[in-house]
Amino acid sequence: MKKHLFACTLICLSLSTFAVAQTRDPNGALTGVPMGSTPSSQPSSPSILLSGKVVADDGSQLPRAAAIQTICKGQKRTVAHTDSRGRFSFTLGDNEGGMGAGFSDASMSANGGLPYGDTPNVEHNRREWRACGLQAELPGYTSEIVELIARTDNRGGNIGSIALHRIGPVEGNSISATSAAAPAEAREALEKGYEQVGKKKWDAARESFERAVQIYPQYAVAWFELGRVQMQKKDVAAAKHSFQQSLASDSHFASPYLGLTQIAVQEQRWQDIADLTSKLIALGSVNFPDVWYFSGVANYNLMKFSAAEKSVREGLRVDPDHHVPKLEYLLSVVLMEQHDYAGAREHMQNYLHLAINPRDVEGAQATLAEINRLSASATASAGNGKN
Repeated sequence: MKKHLFACTLICLSLSTFAVAQTRDPNGALTGVPMGSTPSSQPSSPSILLSGKVVADDGSQLPRAAAIQTICKGQKRTVAHTDSRGRFSFTLGDNEGGMGAGFSDASMSANGGLPYGDTPNVEHNRREWRACGLQAELPGYTSEIVELIARTDNRGGNIGSIALHRIGPVEGNSISATSAAAPAEAREALEKGYEQVGKKKWDAARESFERAVQIYPQYAVAWFELGRVQMQKKDVAAAKHSFQQSLASDSHFASPYLGLTQIAVQEQRWQDIADLTSKLIALGSVNFPDVWYFSGVANYNLMKFSAAEKSVREGLRVDPDHHVPKLEYLLSVVLMEQHDYAGAREHMQNYLHLAINPRDVEGAQATLAEINRLSASATASAGNGKN
């Protein structure tokens, strides 16, 4: 079986820490690389503080911290996490944000999806960020999208509440069944860890989560949160152990599967990614296009192109607002492998309408040129065959 022409960009799941851009390795394959802070040559961005609260629309308590995400020009970025009471705050343009989850986002651009800060006109930049939306992300829930222009002025401030709606019953859970049996001392340690994560006190948070699982070894949520902090500290082996302990405590808890998928993506273990995303899909965690995206990435690299196409098309179906633009890119290269050059051209052009990072655009344009070259060659061969 021939080697496929373009490797997919490895961009990681939600709950992001790093922005990712495309580059090429020495063999010409596309890879994902973490981006640092905004280059000093770019104009400085306005400092805008936003705060608010995430609530469940049925009045129930949220099972754990929710991720807060900006949505700007079709790009999504995780910028903060809620505390134990659902509250959050963050400064736009702060690359450190309130993130620290150890995960990255399949939809991010190098500028984190934020459209402001790229002109010399500060007032223009301030108008630009108000065109963004804000949502919360928590497995098992859907979020309303708050339009910042409707709830803020140019100075930012409190945007009020973001409502989450519980998705219908599925096999998998965003709330671990083991949490109900946690003793009070373990719950207190978990809550303290959440607060320390919000303050980016990673070592203290790790100690709190470790204390929670020492008190109550079956505490699946605490094991998962410990794994997230260990990912932030780049201790991948420890994080893998914590996610596995979380699943050993509650095999229907969806979140640790996401953590293990992130690690498998970093290590390019395609079969493991396929197996983990299949399990997430079986658990009912299919409302998140990232799951379908990584299922497609895995099957593409396993050269199971029909399965990859099915996953990506399902991802596009649940992502009508294109929060994960890379789905369009991935579908294009899958169709190219299947010699559907018209379809590949259409979806690469769709991606080019969504991409805002110059290097992403450059890579997509190169791929589009290759699609056009292969299409012309196929047409010429078909014409010669008729003579």
